[in-house]
Amino acid sequence: MLVNVLYFGMLAEATGLPLESWEVPPAASVRKLREQILDKYPALRDRKFKIAVNQQMVDETLLLPPLAEVALLPPFAGG
Repeated sequence: MLVNVLYFGMLAEATGLPLESWEVPPAASVRKLREQILDKYPALRDRKFKIAVNQQMVDETLLLPPLAEVALLPPFAGG
């Protein structure tokens, strides 16, 4: 199953990409995708970030729908 992962801010800098497609098993959880991403990009292990799926903040137990848009969001500062 294919999902699109968007990287923002320092996460895009760490991966060198703003967007990447990932192949995940059917019924994969957000946690499983996060593990795959951290395996490929170990520099992200030391970074804090939230995950949104289809523009909604989610828990890592959520099962990913096909063609999901997954955003990795670093901490934001307001002003």
